[in-house]
Amino acid sequence: MRLSFLIAAHAYPELLARLVERIQRPFTSIFIHIDKGADIRLFQTVFEKRNIRDIHWVPRVHSGWATFGQVKASLSLLRQALYHDKESERFILISGQDYPLSSPEVMLEFFRHRKHVNFISCFPLPFNGWSGNGGFDRIRHHHFTFSGFRFEFPCVQVPSSRRIYLAYQLCRLLLPRTRSLPENIRFFGGGNWWDLTREAAEAIIEYTKQNPGFSRIFRFSKSSDEIFFQTILMNSGRQWILDNNILRSVFWDGRHNEYPSIVRLSDFDELVQSGKFFARKIHPEHSLSLINRIDRELLACKN
Repeated sequence: MRLSFLIAAHAYPELLARLVERIQRPFTSIFIHIDKGADIRLFQTVFEKRNIRDIHWVPRVHSGWATFGQVKASLSLLRQALYHDKESERFILISGQDYPLSSPEVMLEFFRHRKHVNFISCFPLPFNGWSGNGGFDRIRHHHFTFSGFRFEFPCVQVPSSRRIYLAYQLCRLLLPRTRSLPENIRFFGGGNWWDLTREAAEAIIEYTKQNPGFSRIFRFSKSSDEIFFQTILMNSGRQWILDNNILRSVFWDGRHNEYPSIVRLSDFDELVQSGKFFARKIHPEHSLSLINRIDRELLACKN
């Protein structure tokens, strides 16, 4: 069995290199997407200095937070992994600010005994835990990035910025207040990080090929990476074994006034007790003592 790690990154080349060193094995393949707005040469230089080889840099897109670009980045990673590693049976999507809490050997054994299970959080929309009509405003409303600002049409409060206000008024003239959605699709949501079987990964890529209009639904959406993949799987006409355990320890409780919180050394025991495979969100300075301890006590490797 082989594992493919799909990494979406945009910053911190040294941290990304350290992450790759921790998960690279003869039975793993590494695919990396660097946001098109970042200078990929900085990452490649660090990898060359650290003699990190046998990784795949995938075609790049602009993948700003909450934009459809994040979906496109994930699809780029998934396509390349399916094409280049024909033997991989598990596709693990992580960010460049994740860090392993278990070795790849432990992960391999875990997935070996759960070959047909897809680890992805999934629930039908509307979902009462999401604002905006249970999440439907993410795809029924138009979401734009303009001059470095984000705005939603329609929205409760009209933008105060003059340029954004003019753009908003233009939307009022040209766009319907809500976007119509296909009646034959039932929408689902969940987390944006997952661990999929090869069958599920192939089904996602095939669905996008056969249904080009599906992606257009999400073109001006918000956080569509938390809807796109779940909706495809649940509308593919196949029965999947799903487990809502995302296998990542993420703190959304507002500690340090961060959402999600950057994990620190003080979080070590809680991370260990979580039983998850990855900790996020890692920062090269605030998390340095933490990842050094993870290396020593959990991964049994030198810093």
